[in-house]
Amino acid sequence: MPSLELLLAQPVEKRKAIIGNAPVKVAIEAAVRFGWDAVIGPDGAFVGMHSFGASAPVKDLYKHFGITAEAAVNAALKQLG
Repeated sequence: MPSLELLLAQPVEKRKAIIGNAPVKVAIEAAVRFGWDAVIGPDGAFVGMHSFGASAPVKDLYKHFGITAEAAVNAALKQLG
């Protein structure tokens, strides 16, 4: 989704219609998890930073924090069981 803030500002029923009821929910964020639990739920997977304040070239940061296509695929596969 283009904006977590705009989604969370929507009424609950509209959020539910947008998010759907897929059994697998994976959030991929080049920042911290804050706010994403409202979208992915307590059992959803999160691929992103778990700390704050790192600075480096983006490719290095993504690799260091595991924000990769491989990590996203693995998170989804793990959710599928």
